[in-house]
Amino acid sequence: MDLDARRHMWECLKKHKKNKIILMSTHYMDEADILGDRIGIMVGGKLSCVGSSIFLKTKFGLGFNMNLVKQSTEQNQVLMPFIHENLGPKVILTSEIQSEICIKIPTEY
Repeated sequence: MDLDARRHMWECLKKHKKNKIILMSTHYMDEADILGDRIGIMVGGKLSCVGSSIFLKTKFGLGFNMNLVKQSTEQNQVLMPFIHENLGPKVILTSEIQSEICIKIPTEY
C-alpha cells in the first residue's frame, strides 16, 4: 500500500473497531501502536509477549530516536553539548550525515 492508502485504511479501522475484535498482522510498530489496543509480538512463529503499547515500550523499549535536519552540511559542534546539558549524558549521537543528525534518547529521559 502507498502511504495515502495506508493512512486511509488506518482511519477506517479506527472508525469501525468499537465493540469489535480486529486481528491484524504488521511489521510496522508505528502501525501497531496507532491501531492496537493490545499488541502481540511473535518470535520464530511463537507468541513472545502481549500487552498495551505503553507496557511494551516500558518493558522492552530502548528509548526514542530524534532526527534533525540541519541547514548546513558542516559538522555541528553546538548541539550535543546543549542536549547533554538539558537532557543528560546518556543521550547518544548515532549519526551525522550531510544535513541530518540522528540522536538516541534513553526512555528514562
